[in-house]
Amino acid sequence: MSEILEMIASSLGKIYENHIYLIEKQVSERSIVFWFGVYFHEILQGTEYSEYDLDVEYNRNMREPKRTQHSEHSTYPDLILHKRGSNESNFLIIEFKPWWNPGNDSDLQKLQDFTNPDSEYKYEIGLSILIGLEMAKYTIIKKGEIKGEF
Repeated sequence: MSEILEMIASSLGKIYENHIYLIEKQVSERSIVFWFGVYFHEILQGTEYSEYDLDVEYNRNMREPKRTQHSEHSTYPDLILHKRGSNESNFLIIEFKPWWNPGNDSDLQKLQDFTNPDSEYKYEIGLSILIGLEMAKYTIIKKGEIKGEF
């Protein structure tokens, strides 16, 4: 897990280095997630994770909308690393929150639902990333439980 977390930290570092304007000017969270996805995809190439699909706001569970125990209606994660067309290889799910919109209780619940081993999704790792003005803070979720913050 430390390898993937290093890749995530490197991708975030590139955002702070190249796109701090987006963070300082409170531009849409989607713009930040887009650039994170670009950098993360580049870093994943040539690694064991390059066989996965990286998707932003992917709202499908095969042909149906994604739903969880606490979300009756369609839900879409900010970013996922998975293999499309199956729930057998769901690896990483990330929810982002910028500093100007810090309430992440619903994101944490969503991540707990998606990583719950009794759910149909069974993501291995959930990550809540709070984008601060100078640095990001992470909360890790595994097997439906919050494992720690850093």
